Amino acid sequence: MRVVVCLLAGLVLAGTVEAARLPAIPNSDTQVHAAVAGIEATRITAAPRIDGHLDDEAWASARPATEFVQRDPDEGQPATQRTELRVVYDGSALYIGARLFDTEPDKIVRRLERRDSGDDADWFTVYLDPHHDHLTGAQFRVNAAGTLADAIIYNDTWTDESWDAVWDAAVSVDAEGWTAEMRIPFSQLRFPRSEHDTWGINAARFIQRRNETSWIQLVPKRENGLASRMAHLTGVAGIDPPHNLEVLPYSVARAEFVAPSSTGDPFNDGSRLFGGMGLDLKYGLTSNFTLNAAINPDFGQVEVDPAIVNLSAFETFFEERRPFFIEGAQIFRNFGRGGSNSFWGFNNAEPQIFYSRRIGRSPQGSASAPFVDRPTASTILGAAKLTGKSAKGWNVGLLEAVTGREYARLSGADRSRAEVEPLTNYFIGRLQREVARGGFGLLTTLVDRNLGDGSLGDLLLHRAHVVGADGYVFLDKKHDWVITGMMSGSRVSGTLAAISRAQQASQRYFQRPDARRLDLNATSMSGWAGRLNLNRNSGVWQVNAALWGVSPGFESGDLGFTFRAGVAGTHAVLLWRKPEPDRFTRSRGVFVAKWWTWDSNRIRQGDGLHFGGNATFLNYWESVMHVGLFRRAQDSWLTRGGPIATEPGGGFVATFFGTDSRKRVSLNFGPFYSWNEFGGGGVNTFSNVTLKPSSSVSVSFGPSLNRSHSLAQYVTAVADPRATETFGTRYVFSDLDQTQLSMSVRATWSMTPRMSVQVYAQPLLAVGDYRGFKELARPGTFDFLRYGSDIGALSYDAAARRYSVEPFDFAQGGPDLAGPGTPFTLADPDFNFKSLRANVVFRWEWRLGSTLYIVWTEQREDSANPGTFSLGRDTRALFGARPADVFLVKLAYWISR
Repeated sequence: MRVVVCLLAGLVLAGTVEAARLPAIPNSDTQVHAAVAGIEATRITAAPRIDGHLDDEAWASARPATEFVQRDPDEGQPATQRTELRVVYDGSALYIGARLFDTEPDKIVRRLERRDSGDDADWFTVYLDPHHDHLTGAQFRVNAAGTLADAIIYNDTWTDESWDAVWDAAVSVDAEGWTAEMRIPFSQLRFPRSEHDTWGINAARFIQRRNETSWIQLVPKRENGLASRMAHLTGVAGIDPPHNLEVLPYSVARAEFVAPSSTGDPFNDGSRLFGGMGLDLKYGLTSNFTLNAAINPDFGQVEVDPAIVNLSAFETFFEERRPFFIEGAQIFRNFGRGGSNSFWGFNNAEPQIFYSRRIGRSPQGSASAPFVDRPTASTILGAAKLTGKSAKGWNVGLLEAVTGREYARLSGADRSRAEVEPLTNYFIGRLQREVARGGFGLLTTLVDRNLGDGSLGDLLLHRAHVVGADGYVFLDKKHDWVITGMMSGSRVSGTLAAISRAQQASQRYFQRPDARRLDLNATSMSGWAGRLNLNRNSGVWQVNAALWGVSPGFESGDLGFTFRAGVAGTHAVLLWRKPEPDRFTRSRGVFVAKWWTWDSNRIRQGDGLHFGGNATFLNYWESVMHVGLFRRAQDSWLTRGGPIATEPGGGFVATFFGTDSRKRVSLNFGPFYSWNEFGGGGVNTFSNVTLKPSSSVSVSFGPSLNRSHSLAQYVTAVADPRATETFGTRYVFSDLDQTQLSMSVRATWSMTPRMSVQVYAQPLLAVGDYRGFKELARPGTFDFLRYGSDIGALSYDAAARRYSVEPFDFAQGGPDLAGPGTPFTLADPDFNFKSLRANVVFRWEWRLGSTLYIVWTEQREDSANPGTFSLGRDTRALFGARPADVFLVKLAYWISR
């Protein structure tokens, strides 16, 4: 209750303005809307030709801005090279002309890279705030080789590089330096209509060989702000924001070559061919609102997910990679995160309300037959997204998507099909309003499934609804200190079986015998989640603190991601950072943090002390160190629905070293060591080498090796009424020695700024050796009884790969007075998982906004020799495994009017 009261108090405070993992050290730099310099845009009658030369008549009428000031390496000093910025416009676009003088033009770094890369070269970036709200905007970058990059700015300092606007730029190099010329269509920006507009503008130049960044409007390193600290762009007058229509029809052809897993498979003869067409549409409903729609969309992702070995009870979280769902999604992702530029987490289980990978997910139903052809993803029949900002300052985001019914084809004695995913509607809505000293907003999600009368009704929830409110308030006029908070509630409904399954899911384990909450008569479940943060956004000394909680019944997993429920926590961080150079380093920082977590029964689940530091040396090498120490606590999840157990105390030491990334050869290296008080722990090391053999080719590769020894790897639970100490169930564990070796390889060849080939490969070898099977002796402890020594008899059938356990008490000289326990068997859980995932992507923007993709993907897997690791043998087995190859060609044509 105290958690709820504190969170609500924070949200009310914000509203009254208007009416373990390893955290990185944040580069938190004040949001001050002080008077700033002005840049005047000149209206032109004839548009300049975008060729990288400022010789058109249009540029002669523009007055240049030249007062660029260094931020790095010598903050506050004039830029070492002169830069001239000119801004002109006509009725359709804004034009940026930059003359970047250089006394050593032969040393200008011109690296060709993929779009949204290009930062390892000389570059020029312009930042715009068309709304002039000091919170949002867009940035456009071009490097000296012509590579483009763009991003959306939100929450003042945060950027979303998934946004790809349709704009153009060209560059040229001569004996006096280089020139950048940009054309940014007004159709790609959002701004209200006004006779005399004032926009925010800033510009930055980077000289790679000196690591020098200079700005036309400098924000000191000890301060904070991007959109809020821009200069004023004046002179933009009489522009009617266009109601632009963009249509992107595309066609896709895909060929799959997958060897059948067994002979006689009627659904797979080794090859499959697919083809399809679709349409993406973007329409400016008003000057501030844009509608995105997709008809028969192709939502496949070009990049593959990495292979992982997950031995926990929890789902793996993968990042979204599909453009439709990541472009413009910042309005949904910033729920509860306004105002503050820094969020730390220590075993933080705060749920994610919106996780777009739920839309089009792999079907959840099961099907059984000798041969099964199961779809790998749900078909998205259509999707639409509306985003924008009203004239009164409300940010609005709406997303609606519908996925179709999916069936698995079955073949046995006869042919049939089984429904594995129902017709489902997904909706998310977001409102947000910023005001002078803060902001507030609402968010809601709704999932509605048409389950019918099939078995899916006992597996899936019929309806899932989440509604939340968030807000933030600045405590001082400089917008330095801020309180940020959010509160959300959920309600899910379904059949008795579906709700029972949700109650017993790994996020909450309502069936725990020592804290039972299971209600077998329930047809719904409700809960809440909330957080309250205090942060100082800038300064040498910074503070971050948080209080958060998730009630046992909270569930956002149908359109979000619930990590754990029935848990709460708090932390406090004190950070010191000094960004100015001294005798040895260019910048440095240290922090100390204290954190706790506990479950809904107020039992401490975590108690840790965390401290660390980082430094960038004068030669631009980097070093980071983190140390964590944990006191003994309790673990409500170790037995996976059984009684609570002890979480051993322990700690970790993690370090990172990196050389100057501008060099042709650079190296990153990071060892990690962990331990606990009972002898468990592990060592993990990774390294990465980046090579730049030419101005258009880059290659990075590096191995990662993890060796760990777990003292309590969960195996299974076996009902036995004689196991009275553990409530009639034996909770079986094992020691686990695990070795995991992987290698990540990325190579990019950029032929032109709009044409590139990227190669990605990840071989993975993961071996687990289970030994010393045992059971939890009593709740609330880390005491175990080993089979074959402390209790019972253990035997192994090598042919069947099964263990047999006959539990009886040796202390009684044999079976105890109550009689022997119930014998049971265990499948040998040893594993040797070998995986290769490779991906080659050719991308060509053959005309503005129109793209050709040619993609080849290969996957290989093997599981021979479980429990033993041999680098040579396992590598040969991996590359000798049967491949699954997919070839894809996608052609898109951009039409705008």
